[in-house]
Amino acid sequence: MDNGRLRYIELFLDSVDSVECGRKGSISENRRLVSEYRSDYYSVIEPHLKSSSPRVRMEVVILLSKLKERKALEAVKHMRIYDNDLISGACLAYLDAIGDEDDSIPKLIDTLRHTNGAEFKAAALKLRNMARDVDVPALRGIYGQVGEDLKEPMMRILTSVISRYPELRSKEDLILSDPVYPNEKDLVRFLDKSIVYMDIRYRDNYSQESAVSLEMYNKMASAFKKIQIRLYNEKANLRYYSDDTRKMYDDAEDLLLWAFGDLSSKEVIGAEKGDGIHRCPHCGGKMGKTIRGWICPECGFSI
Repeated sequence: MDNGRLRYIELFLDSVDSVECGRKGSISENRRLVSEYRSDYYSVIEPHLKSSSPRVRMEVVILLSKLKERKALEAVKHMRIYDNDLISGACLAYLDAIGDEDDSIPKLIDTLRHTNGAEFKAAALKLRNMARDVDVPALRGIYGQVGEDLKEPMMRILTSVISRYPELRSKEDLILSDPVYPNEKDLVRFLDKSIVYMDIRYRDNYSQESAVSLEMYNKMASAFKKIQIRLYNEKANLRYYSDDTRKMYDDAEDLLLWAFGDLSSKEVIGAEKGDGIHRCPHCGGKMGKTIRGWICPECGFSI
């Protein structure tokens, strides 16, 4: 367990104890519980929405409204109907806070699309704490279109979204990669080379082998990762391409899924020499080392 999470748990539980001892506001007015919060700390807070203490339940809802933590939405909707009037009022405040933010996000994204300079950067700063996982495709579209001077604010928004939605971390390399402009001829060339690499070179030379060297494992993991990133970035462009190109894309995607699975199933020779094989913390598969660090060829998680 990391030290930040441990500190937060201790701080939160101390605040819960204080409320249970009659000290009002120990949770809802604790600034550190807001400033030090991360989305993956929600699991620390969630059980206390069902606390036997009405005061604790109410203050937890108030805290979640300040955090604008959407993971609590369904639970708070239920509490709004079935809990007592005191807590129902706190639930309404939470729902209003989430609703107001949701209304603002499309306007801020539109600002990013049509402005630059100070107005762009002000909208980007707000979105760093507000953008949701469902906003990633729109944000990536803007990220691929802006000039170099505006790429950093967009990168910070996307990084912030990833940090608040742990389920996105396995796709971090994909999300933070540069989107590509539609270019059907270039994509066809890339797909042709990728299909040859996976369906002929890899299949003929390695798919029947039960073991590969560590060097070869890492080389192939890196190659598959490059293919995965390009396919991810072309997904939104497929509507501009012909049926034949889309079919070729689907074939490459199916081959990549097979190749990832085949590679991850192999024994890696040389791991005992100190280089080691890292196990993916996301899916448990074998990770390969590339110039960008350790990457899991099965799920794309990287460290």
